Amino acid sequence: MKRILVPGVREEVEYLCDVSGKPAVASLTLKFGYPSDHDGQMLEADLGNEVANDILALLQSKYPQLKLVDYFP
Repeated sequence: MKRILVPGVREEVEYLCDVSGKPAVASLTLKFGYPSDHDGQMLEADLGNEVANDILALLQSKYPQLKLVDYFP
């Protein structure tokens, strides 16, 4: 939960890779539902460019049907 202590003051944040500590350029979220082996659990990670590319390559090597789509935040 986020509580505003001083209204009107903008926060400045920096997201860092949970693996390398470098600036994060991507995030990964896995949410497990029933009846998975990890019911009700979630994994969240902020990822740097190199780590994100490694994970993407690993996923696509095992599951080639997973493709990137254009995303504009």
